[in-house]
Amino acid sequence: MRTMTLPPGLQAGTTMIEVLVAVLILAVGLLGVAGLQSMSLKNTSDVFFEQQAMSYSQDLINRIMANRNAADDGDYAATSPTTEPADDCSASDCTSAQMATWDLWQWNEALINGFASPPSAATTVSWDGALGEYTVSITWDAAGSGSVYTAPTCTSADNNSAGCFFAAYRVMR
Repeated sequence: MRTMTLPPGLQAGTTMIEVLVAVLILAVGLLGVAGLQSMSLKNTSDVFFEQQAMSYSQDLINRIMANRNAADDGDYAATSPTTEPADDCSASDCTSAQMATWDLWQWNEALINGFASPPSAATTVSWDGALGEYTVSITWDAAGSGSVYTAPTCTSADNNSAGCFFAAYRVMR
């Protein structure tokens, strides 16, 4: 059997260095793809929670608009009750103020304890009687800090911040 020898200077295959460079380039590319995937998942959850906050805010304004007497008196700007009100407005007749308390409790329960609600959600509902305007702010733990999370203020100036949804609704008289 005859072996074939190449003249000096000609190459018969790839060298180890070429293989290592190709593997390095492939590894950097795969790390880039993994980073993009991670960023995509985070942005998807941020947008999802913003949509949830918008939906909950719209739910509250629908409740306010359905109870005009309490809306005009600013009754929905009260602190959301953390325990179920004594008056069960789903089973008996209630005054407009009692209905506002009932609505706030149901809304707060849905927001804080509901399926797919923003993590560590906190709310503020305020009333400006001169303008006839309710402002609703919802904050949540967008950074995922867990038990060390403290709800920040959320105003119209902060509305572009992660974990903040702010909306103002004018009650037409």
